[in-house]
Formats: sequence, C-alpha cells, structure tokens
Amino acid sequence: MCDCTDHKEEIPAYDAKTIEEKWVKAWDDENLFAVDTDPAKPKKYVLEMFPYPSGDLHMGHARNYTIGDAMARQARMRGFDVLHPIGFDAFGLPAENAAIKHNTQAAAWTYKNMDQALATMKRMGFSYDMDRLVKTCSPDYYRWGQWIFEKLWERGLVYRKKNPVNWCPKCETVLANEQVTEGRCWRCDSEVEKRDLEQWYIKITAYAQELLDDLEKLPGWPERVKQMQANWIGRSEGAEVDFTLCDAEGNPIEGDEGKITVFTTRADTLFGNTFFLLAPEYKGLMEMVEGTEYEDAVREVVEGAKHISAVERAQGTLEKHGAFTGRYVVNPVSGAKVPVWVADYVISDYGTGAVMAVPCGDQRDFEFAKKYDLPIVPIILSDDDPLYDQLKDEKSTVVTSVDWDEALTCEGTLVQSGKYTGMVGGKHSEGEAAIVADLEAAGTGKRSVQYRLRDWLISRQRYWGNPIPAIHCEHCGIVPVPEDQLPVTLPENLDLGAGETLAECRDFYETTCPVCGAPARRETDTMDTFTCSSWYYLRYTDPHNTELPFSKDAANHWMPVDNYIGGIEHAILHLLYSRFFTKALRDMGFLDVDEPFTNLLCQGMVKDENGDTMSKSKGNVVPPSSVIEPYGADTMRLAILFIAPPEKDFDWDPKAVAGANRFIKRAWNIVWRLANDGDANAVLDTSVFSDADMKLYRERHRTIARCTQDFDRQQFNTAISAVMELVNAASTYLNAVAAGERNAALCRLVATDIVSVLAPVCPFWGDELWHEALHNEGSVYTAPWPEFDLSEAVEDEVEIAVQVLGKMRAHTKVPTGATPEQMQAAAESVASKWLEGKTVVKAICVPGKLVNLVVK
Repeated sequence: MCDCTDHKEEIPAYDAKTIEEKWVKAWDDENLFAVDTDPAKPKKYVLEMFPYPSGDLHMGHARNYTIGDAMARQARMRGFDVLHPIGFDAFGLPAENAAIKHNTQAAAWTYKNMDQALATMKRMGFSYDMDRLVKTCSPDYYRWGQWIFEKLWERGLVYRKKNPVNWCPKCETVLANEQVTEGRCWRCDSEVEKRDLEQWYIKITAYAQELLDDLEKLPGWPERVKQMQANWIGRSEGAEVDFTLCDAEGNPIEGDEGKITVFTTRADTLFGNTFFLLAPEYKGLMEMVEGTEYEDAVREVVEGAKHISAVERAQGTLEKHGAFTGRYVVNPVSGAKVPVWVADYVISDYGTGAVMAVPCGDQRDFEFAKKYDLPIVPIILSDDDPLYDQLKDEKSTVVTSVDWDEALTCEGTLVQSGKYTGMVGGKHSEGEAAIVADLEAAGTGKRSVQYRLRDWLISRQRYWGNPIPAIHCEHCGIVPVPEDQLPVTLPENLDLGAGETLAECRDFYETTCPVCGAPARRETDTMDTFTCSSWYYLRYTDPHNTELPFSKDAANHWMPVDNYIGGIEHAILHLLYSRFFTKALRDMGFLDVDEPFTNLLCQGMVKDENGDTMSKSKGNVVPPSSVIEPYGADTMRLAILFIAPPEKDFDWDPKAVAGANRFIKRAWNIVWRLANDGDANAVLDTSVFSDADMKLYRERHRTIARCTQDFDRQQFNTAISAVMELVNAASTYLNAVAAGERNAALCRLVATDIVSVLAPVCPFWGDELWHEALHNEGSVYTAPWPEFDLSEAVEDEVEIAVQVLGKMRAHTKVPTGATPEQMQAAAESVASKWLEGKTVVKAICVPGKLVNLVVK
C-alpha cells in the first residue's frame, strides 16, 4: 500500500537512538514515574517478579518487564493511581560462587550487576518508580527480614530440629523439599543426598488447609498453577492406625517405642496387610536391630537409600530393596502378627515413615512381596472375579497367595475381612467407615487428615544470605537477637576464595548472650533467599519506613498486587511461600488481605531459533542490546508483545523484529501526515463527513474498542493488531482523499488515537510524536486513554447475500437493522431474473447476513 505524502519535507526521519536518549533524560528530570498516591483514584499495583542480578538482563527478562510496563502505562492512562516498582533478589549462591571465581567480594559483584541491569532497564523505557527501589542484600531491607523471622519465632512458627535433610554436595548447603526436582538440586542439578542435621524450619504446615482452601479465592490465577499448589499441599483424608510392636514370640515391646502409627487412606484394606514397612530414615530403626543378626542387612538398605532421590523412591519404578528387621507388629483389627521390613521405596516425608503394606491392592507392595516371597491376601474383589464366589462368605477358605501379574485396583466388595466381609470397599466406603469406627472405639485408631506439604527448611550453610538472628548460649539456650540490635550484618572481609565461611569468622560469631551476658555464639546459618522474596512486594508499599517493614495503612492501600507477572517455574516455591508470609503477617495484625496477588500472568519462555529455551548456561541468550542498538527499544518492545500471546512460549525471530521496525516507521509517517492535516482547534462534526470520513471514523471506534478490550484481557498481540488496522485505515484515507479535502478534526483525532494506544508498548515513539507531531504538553503517558462508542462504529448499510433455493445468486445492501420484509424486498429486486415464472413461497432471513428465497 502506498504511503506517499504531500508533506515529505515536514516529516522528520524516525531516529530511535536520538529519541530514546532524549526521553530517558526528560522522564528522569520530571520524575515522571513517581507514585501519586491519590486517594481519589482507584489503585492499580502492577508488579513483575524481581530479577536476580547474575549479570545483564536477557530477552526473557525483557519480555517479563515489557508485559508489566505496558500494563502499568495503560492503567495510568485509564485513570488509575499506579504503583509499579522494581528491585533485586540480590542474595544467593551464584553471587557467592562468582565472587570466589573472580576473587572479589559477593557484594561488589552483586552491586555491579545491579547497576548494569538498571541501566538496561532505563534503555528499555520501563516506567519504574526508582524511589521505591529494593535491594534484598541491603541491610535496611534484610533488617526487616530478620525482624519478621523473630515475629514468626514468637508465634511458634519458627523452630530448630534435627532431621534427615536434603544436602547438595556441589552447593554445599541444605535444600528445602520444594528445591529438589526429581532428586536434583533446583539450582545446579546435582544429585541430592540425605544427611542428619539440626536446622531451622518455618512452620508453613500450620497454614496448609488455608493455603489449599484459599486457592478458590484466586480466579485470576492460571488453573495449572493452582493445581500444582494443591498437589504440593497434598491433602489426604484417612485414619491413623496404631500397630503394637512385638518380638518373634509375639511378646509386646514395652514403652513408647512399642507402638508404631501409620496413616492410611484405605483402612478398609487392613485385612490385606501381610507385612509392615519402615522408611530407611525411620527414627530408631538402627537401634531396633542393633546387635541382632538383621543389623547388617538393614544397614545395607539404609545406606543404599541415601543415593536414591526421594522422588525416585516414592515413584517406585526402580528395583526395590528391603530387609527383615526381626520384629513384628500386631494388626489391630485382625490380630495377625505381621513381619516388619525396611524398604527403600518408603519415604519419611509422607505420613509417619511407616506403611502397612497391602500387596493385593498396591503395585509397589505387590512387586516387593513377589521379590521377597511374602503373602498376598486378596481382600477386595469385583463380583465377577473368579475368586469372589469362593471368598464372599465370612467363613470362607483363606487364600494367601495368588497367580496375578499385578495388583488389583482395590475397588469392589470386601472378602477375607472378618465381620466386614460383604461390605463395599473403597475410599469413604461402607467398609472403611465401619473399620475406622471400630478402631476409634477400641482406642487403636482415629480419623486424620495428612498433608504432603512439609515445614520449610530455611537454613543455608553459605555466606551470601540474610543472617539468622539467633544466639546460642550454654546457659540460656537459643535466644533471639534483641530488636534494637538488628540487623545482624554480614562481615565484608571474608576470604571466600580460600573457603572461609561465617562459621570460621570469629569476628562474626563471637558475641555475648543478651539474656545473661555470658560469652555466646552467633548463629552462622543464613536464611534461604526465598525468605527475602516472600515479602518484598509489601516493602514496595512503604520502602523508606524505618520503624516497621511497612505500615499497615500503606499495605492495606496498595495490596493485594493487582497484576503479577512471572514464570511458571515459581508456582510452588516463591508463590506458595509468599502466600504463607501474607497470611502469617495478616494474623500478626500487620495487614488485612488474605492473598498477595489477585491476578497472575505466567509469561511463556523465550527460545532461540532452534527452539531451545534461552539460558546463560547454554550460551544462547539474546541480549536486549542486540535489538536496541540497530532498531531501538520501542522496536524490541513491540516485537516481544506482538510475536505471541504473553502466556505462550515463542522462538526468537529476527525477521519479526525487522517487521516490527518497519511498522513503527510506517505508523510514524502516518501520524505525521494526519497531524499535518489536522487542527487541534477544529470541531468534530459528523454531519459534514464525507463517505471516506465516516468510514475512517467508524473504523476508529471499532479498533479502539478492540484494542481496549484486548489490553484488558492481556492479549497484547491482538491489541497491536487492532492498532495496525487503524493505521491501515488511516493510510487508505490519506491516499484516497486529497490533502485539501481531508477533515482536520478527524485527522487530529485519529493521529492522537494511534499515538495514545501504541504508547504503552512504544513509549519513546509515543512521547516524541505527542510533542513534536501533535504539539501537546506533558506526556502521552499521563494523558487519558481514548474513549470509544461502539454504536458509532455501526454502518448505515450492511451487505447481505441473496440465495434462491439455497444457491448464491447475488449481493445487495440493506439498511442496518432492516426488517425481514425490507430484506426480502431488496433480495427479490436483485434476484428478479431467477424468479421469472416462479412464486416466492417463503423467505428465510438471517439479519445482517443473508436472505434465502424459497420458490416453486
């Protein structure tokens, strides 16, 4: 399409570099992006997950922040009071490892990277309120992380305990369960080991049910993320059943250790329990076999399990290994003496670490029983099973072995189950209810709810993290650091390259007990960095508060975050922890909201031209500068938002970038041409419009409506498509109507509209045209979003198809909203030659679409 102009000498060339440098400075000088905090306006809190400063930003960052920036800019134009901050998740192992590698300090490396990232953000035109910048490695931030830790401690939500923990040998630190993916470290992908260590925990399980229930309060979250969290929390309804431990002669073991409790969701299968299993980590297991003939075999299983990930063990797909302990338990409903084994497919992270094995209904137990020649007793069968007639009566013959190839589904009627034989079995079944009721009456069982979720292990044995504010005193035990002594700051002179740690730094750990004044030792573990990112969105609401981490008024004004943008990889870790922190702080009285993030957008991954996800480790990242240098930041932003919907992955395409640049230049020329023909003082009067004027005017309302709706749906690619349609319509108008005949008010309106709706995506381009082509004051960013009226987009006439006996014969135009009678008359007029000698017996009218004439 030709975009020739009558004003070539008046249209400056599009010079992205000069324009962007100009507006970066202007926006800084005007402090344009500072929060207004205007109570008269509705608030909008737009937030992207803050970055880890491991180097300069890459295209994945650029996509995340461009999405959020477009939302924030458009929201302000829509009349919202917008909070749009940024910061850095600045503690963590990569900085420490880089400091060791480059023989520098972690702080120096981190602050250098933050400065580089901020410079890149500025080049990309992101509208952050820099007065609210948060850096988690700054003492004025992590002071309040320590303060929150102590408040959680006061409420019994922090404790220290010795437990088998996940140990990453490469990172040389422990990991929370959530940070182990398929048996490997979430950060370095090393195989994780189990070690017994005394560590600090946050009691997230205290909120397990609320965290599960309140997922229903999050309609603005992707269903996939909510399901991932629900699965991780893992609520199971069942019963706790007590088994009595005994020796080979059936003599009970006295004391607390004489009872082992299991959790089961299928109490109805108790009569099928032919052996009993303990996890290799089960407390007291080795003491149970110490000095017996079974000790060596049990120890071999225990040691072997340390080299298999918990995930692989729980899946049960590997070959199973076990050993008999020489002990037995008494089944509380059948009275049978059941042998106790240790098995490597049982894990301690679920239930009690003890399992009543039912090989007839569990495939893992079935395979274990087959390997070690243990009984398999069928206790639940379908009515058409060949064994059913033999076993359906309470006094039927006992069957303790089967020739099955696999376990059954455990659904049907109970058999070989004493007085419960004949009852329906299954979860929440008649048989299950009867057995649990009898267990409760006998005092050997009770209803119970269990969760897969485990308490959050936050201890880290590394330097670059938030110090845990605790002091170990021989006389007073473990006591918190007094609030007026916070923050506990990190030393800045550790020789990390030589392997020096906080535990070896006497200047750090030597202290006095704040209770008794005796010499004491400061805690040398630091907190998991996810504690820093679990409340940073609250600090943004009141970042300069020196009395509290944030004021309740500020938090209640801005929270919850209205639009949160970040990767799906944080579905379990960061998002679950943040929900917990919000609820715990709410219960302490520091804010009133239940959930931190109302709407969550998980943006897709940016992949290279080969379809591989970009990552620094692969060396395939595309730096933003590779697009900004030749084309400008606006082209980069436009390409990122136009290539695909924000939630979808996409392959980086240099051709799409070049195409985005061509469109920006074309739209630049169209706006200039419209502006040169426009008049800011002209009055828009549709009564004097020509047909061409009216067509452009209607297209203006239609495309502005579509663009607005697509922004609301966060479908920026189709919103940009709508802008492209308006640019095309404007080009058609300019090429069809002579310069002196163009409507000045309409030209001005459409030029303003194109700039306004594209400005959130291309802000430098937008402000330059706003000032230089349209000669407006202020910023387009602070101007109102264009209004639209869909009734103004309705055509006076609409074209309809005319059929005769279902065959297409002609087209004609009828008034918009024409009656069936009017449509039939128009159709008969244009189809007259097909109606000669025939009688119209019926007209089938589809309003605004077609008329089918039925004749005979």
